[in-house]
Amino acid sequence: MNMRKMGFADKAIFILGLTLCGVVAFVLVVGVIVALLKLFMDGKLDAITIESSPLLEATDDGDEPPLLEARDQGKDEASG
Repeated sequence: MNMRKMGFADKAIFILGLTLCGVVAFVLVVGVIVALLKLFMDGKLDAITIESSPLLEATDDGDEPPLLEARDQGKDEASG
């Protein structure tokens, strides 16, 4: 874009557009930073813990869990 060939009004609109874009980007970045700081200060940013499903855990009597049994039955039926 050649700025020398543009008129005064076009230059002013271009500069205002760039300024507006900068202000919007600044507000978004500051908003994200403030939101993260607020979460951290309130103590709501806890570590995520992953718990295994009780249906997939081994049972005390040594049998396979029901979901694994169903999966294995599907393989047996598919194989023949």
